[in-house]
Amino acid sequence: MNRWRRMATSVAGGLVAASAMACSGGPGVPYVPPPPLQMPSSAPEPGLPPVDRSQLPRPAEATDWSLPSVAEWTMPNGMRVWHLEQRSAPLVSVRMVFPQGAATDPLGKEGLTSLTGDMLDEGAGTLNALEIGDAFQRLATSYGTSAGVDAVTFRLDMLADELKPSLALAATLLRQPTFPPAEFARRKDLYVAGALSRESEPNAAVGLALRRVLFGKGYLGARPGGTKTSLKRITLADVKAHYSRIFRPEGATVVVVGAVAAPALKTALREVFGDWKGAAAAAVPADVKPAPLPAKAIYLVDFPGASQSTVVAARRTPGVGEADYFDGLVFNRALGGAFSSRLNLNLREDKGYTYGANSYFARYLRVGYHGLSARVKRETTRASVDEMLREIRDVSGARPVTEQEHREAIEGLVKGFPGRFERLSSTAGQIAAEAEEGRDVGWLGAWPSHVQKVTLEGARGAAQKYAETDAYALVIAGDTATFVDAMAELGRPLYTCDREGACAPRKAPR
Repeated sequence: MNRWRRMATSVAGGLVAASAMACSGGPGVPYVPPPPLQMPSSAPEPGLPPVDRSQLPRPAEATDWSLPSVAEWTMPNGMRVWHLEQRSAPLVSVRMVFPQGAATDPLGKEGLTSLTGDMLDEGAGTLNALEIGDAFQRLATSYGTSAGVDAVTFRLDMLADELKPSLALAATLLRQPTFPPAEFARRKDLYVAGALSRESEPNAAVGLALRRVLFGKGYLGARPGGTKTSLKRITLADVKAHYSRIFRPEGATVVVVGAVAAPALKTALREVFGDWKGAAAAAVPADVKPAPLPAKAIYLVDFPGASQSTVVAARRTPGVGEADYFDGLVFNRALGGAFSSRLNLNLREDKGYTYGANSYFARYLRVGYHGLSARVKRETTRASVDEMLREIRDVSGARPVTEQEHREAIEGLVKGFPGRFERLSSTAGQIAAEAEEGRDVGWLGAWPSHVQKVTLEGARGAAQKYAETDAYALVIAGDTATFVDAMAELGRPLYTCDREGACAPRKAPR
């Protein structure tokens, strides 16, 4: 036995001895077991009513909660400011929304807006990327940029007493980016690698194919982050030119939530951004192209050997400005927008095909879509599709939204609404989403009342408008060889899609 093994044996023996002493109470002290665990009495506390444990507890009544009023003003350079003062913590959360997003990406260079925003902190003013990171770290400020379809959002979360220096550092990034060639090459390679990695994910592949099926190569037809092919085409000159077309103050919205008073905020914003001028010039598509591929078809993305299938049924819908927006929320909650919804109870609880199934509306400025999705066991792919289509047919026909579903949908939406504002950062994000969607500052505050006004007839009307099976395209990623014959029996045309979303009619096997 060598020295290390002797040491290990000695240590182990000491631990055993110490454990034995602890259990016995020490040398010469007999072990006394602890008293038996006493269960709490079921008798009610004095003055309280008795508890009936034979009944499930009932949900609490909905509280009358709504978002406090958000102040609004416009700076001389055209920047809008939305301010909500909250003193619950000495923190401030800022979102700067620039209303030109990934929809402005040139055809064939999808991902340009996202990559441009990502380059802002790779060098600005006299600072390089590492120095920028160190400066934000010293301020205890987190930051980041995200590109959506309709807007780019710059995020800051900071200590309240570091508001002005944090804004000043952010202004350096937004106004003086240097776009170092070496950093551009590095970030571009990472984006391409990320896009290549996503090609191994069935969910990502379905998302790309779904956009192409519903919207082609027009508005909403591409993923904001791009594909490996489109990202490889982007040059540093593209990034520099695109930056000058997007990141301009006029029309941008600054959302500020936290422990800062309006006078101090106005002073800080004026000193940091007051002399920044200019309007964005990025071209935004004025219209939405017709769906290029048939809706009543099945689109397959092959993942040989996959044990699960990702199944999506989706159709086009109007965008965020549609009059039945809230009717759609209530109808969708009953169909698949909650754990207790029809779709999830069917595919998960009753059939056991999946861990979870859901439905959703994805609405943007110009258009949107409604989808049902689930990741199911491979051998139940066809059966899952059948159940999805049946639920769509039933909710608009034989089994319309019931009074109970209508009531529970409204209660669930309203009771869940306050949870979207638990932190300053989430509150700022919710308010910023209003700006991203082109809404006014008071829309979110009125959200609960709009939901509560949805009638049963309104929810059923939305179901009849949207839940039409022939309007839903089926996009499935999985081991297609195991279920393609069963899918063909549905009588819909079959298409094959690659990992970047390009789809073509499926060729018959020879």
